[in-house]
Amino acid sequence: MPFVAALAASHAPNMLLEPGAEWEDFMTLHYRMAPQAAGVRPSLEVQQKLRQDAENALAVLRSDLEAARPDVLIVVANDQFVNFFFDNIPTFFVTLADEVDGRFTRHKFHYRNHPELGRAILRAGVAAGLDLSFGEDIELQHTQMVPLHFLLPEPEIPILPIFVNTWIDPLPTPARCHALGNLIRQVADAAADRVAMLATGGLSHFPGSPRIGEIDTSFDEGLLRQMRTGQGAALAGLTLDQLRQSGNSEFLNWMVTIGAVGDTPAAETFYMPDHVATGWGFASWRI
Repeated sequence: MPFVAALAASHAPNMLLEPGAEWEDFMTLHYRMAPQAAGVRPSLEVQQKLRQDAENALAVLRSDLEAARPDVLIVVANDQFVNFFFDNIPTFFVTLADEVDGRFTRHKFHYRNHPELGRAILRAGVAAGLDLSFGEDIELQHTQMVPLHFLLPEPEIPILPIFVNTWIDPLPTPARCHALGNLIRQVADAAADRVAMLATGGLSHFPGSPRIGEIDTSFDEGLLRQMRTGQGAALAGLTLDQLRQSGNSEFLNWMVTIGAVGDTPAAETFYMPDHVATGWGFASWRI
């Protein structure tokens, strides 16, 4: 089948920061905003172990991606006021540029885009009553670039960025995101190219909230457990309130990929709280 692989990974900025000075600057920013600002910060040794654990998890995902030999990688992520602001907040947005690029810290990224696949998804969406926004002038940001740095460091294949609104009310429901993923799977299965999908974000964290610094490990681990047992339909039944209360609004990105894989159990999942702001989560489905 042309849909050949599905992945999900955190895009926490500190995953791409070097333990030590860069991490310290990141923690200073977050702890200044957090109610527990005077709390104990992760040591250099803890930072180094987290980075190694994340790289180990991402190495598994990269191996699965490479084994699937995709011709294009759909990247489902959320915008964080880089491309969209209150004058224009699309619920779902498909990128139709020929090329996309961006910069995060010292890292620069440039990829070919796959507008043909994007247009096929748009046409299928209109036919199914799921109208999607689209455009060309898009800048990549850490929500795409952090996992892409590890999973597709060389731009050998094109990507297709699809954005989901996970920040500004009204948000799409998990069921709506699941439906989008199912539609993308139908388009992929009819495509000539081999299509893979990467969802990014989370897991639990509370950016811009008085709860910043909290991590709901119990909820996160429950999500991963359901993915391992192929309970995609059950996850589509989550409410927005459940996701908000657990700091998991970015799980809406993951729900698109879960909609695409259906009831296929995740072959691999990994989880590690970063002791700063986010529960890092990773998953791979071998289609």
